Amino acid sequence: MQNNNRIDAEWVTLNAVRGMVKIAANGDLAKATYDNALEFGGELYPALLGADSSILRRERQSDTVKEYRQKAQLKSIKQAKEVTALSLLQSDIAELKDLLEISKSNKNERAKTDQLKRRLGILVSAEAELNPVPHTENQLIFRDALSVARTVPALRSGKSFRDFELPDSSILRIRVLHPDKPEHVTGADIIYERHLPSEEKASIVVVQYKIWENKTMLMTEPRMLGQIDRLRAFTCNDDICKPDDTTNPFRFPCCTAFLRPTDKLQRPDQSFVSTGEHLPLCRISDACTMSERGKPQLEYKTMRDISLSSEMFEQLFNKGKIGSRYLTYSELTDLYTKNAVAEDENTVVIYAQEFSDVL
Repeated sequence: MQNNNRIDAEWVTLNAVRGMVKIAANGDLAKATYDNALEFGGELYPALLGADSSILRRERQSDTVKEYRQKAQLKSIKQAKEVTALSLLQSDIAELKDLLEISKSNKNERAKTDQLKRRLGILVSAEAELNPVPHTENQLIFRDALSVARTVPALRSGKSFRDFELPDSSILRIRVLHPDKPEHVTGADIIYERHLPSEEKASIVVVQYKIWENKTMLMTEPRMLGQIDRLRAFTCNDDICKPDDTTNPFRFPCCTAFLRPTDKLQRPDQSFVSTGEHLPLCRISDACTMSERGKPQLEYKTMRDISLSSEMFEQLFNKGKIGSRYLTYSELTDLYTKNAVAEDENTVVIYAQEFSDVL
């Protein structure tokens, strides 16, 4: 059970990271692969998605790496000392290279070596998995940005952040607020801000990721309902969904908060696929039905007509067609001061601010 909870925590957080990347990359799917999101998530939250801690990372390793890890574990027991998978692998690579050199130097002995060469290629690839080159700026999805002299309202003052340069030269400033213990993670939120620094305004959108099974979610768990209520107080109840005279009339309503149910991962080694919809918080009650036991539940078939697919959601937000009305920096500061949306000890909060670097 504990292992399943850990997998759920990693999976929901990975989907939130990927969702944030897709918005920041303007829907560039080449950047928003699950592997890239895992690497990026490991940088942002190493205790949950780091190379040394993530179950999902471990299960995505090749069969060859798994084989050598198992060998190393048993040899360590046999020899009563630590034996690493990398040392065993490199020893076999050295032996194969030596044999292939013998074949090259003995021209009269034209033994076939195709299987040895094939095996060597597999082992060399496995070595790269076990002994990766340290990350450089170019290996991350977005490059680290130099120190940016830009002051924008913050969800929490005094919290560290990291700046990345986006393909269009905008800056993505990310803070990750998370439970001290990764196993406590029950969901993930993205708070994404698109800034107009020259006007000192920003539009925001908040997405709450939750696991559901068979595209159904019972709406009875007190902790989840409390998180949704907190998010509703932060957005719907604070009039940031209310358009003003400057709001573009050719757009969706200014809904700011969305629930994004995420398909449960049945096994850590299965293919990563998630096809969740973004449902405005104010429409949850409209989409709810009653289960056979008389409990309120959310089902895909009843929400699909009033929700947005991931692709539509990202495109529309980047085009300014969904999300809050533009808030002044004063309004944004007041909003964060009044609300404790990021105080939940069981939710990872990915707080992303996108703004131009032009001073």
